Amino acid sequence: MPKVSFEMESVTVEIPEGKTIWDAAKLAGIALHRGFGEAHHCDGNGWCTGSACAVDLRGRDPAAVTPPTWKERWLHGRLLRHHKRLACQCAPRRDLTVVTIP
Repeated sequence: MPKVSFEMESVTVEIPEGKTIWDAAKLAGIALHRGFGEAHHCDGNGWCTGSACAVDLRGRDPAAVTPPTWKERWLHGRLLRHHKRLACQCAPRRDLTVVTIP
């Protein structure tokens, strides 16, 4: 089971294979949605209007997480270009450190 460490919050949680970073944040009690995203989030379905649950992956090893989903590529390509991922669409394959975006 991979461990997800949230750098800004100094919290590490262990999640089952196939669960997303969004699931890990929820388990740890970390609110990823801020501002407009807090009032109008998509509950982890990848249909948000912006980068409501975007995270920055430390190490930038693409093999550490699942590949970008079609939602990320089609709706949120600018995040990918800046090495960020939607927490709800990204599942860790091994231990991972992420930085939540304020």
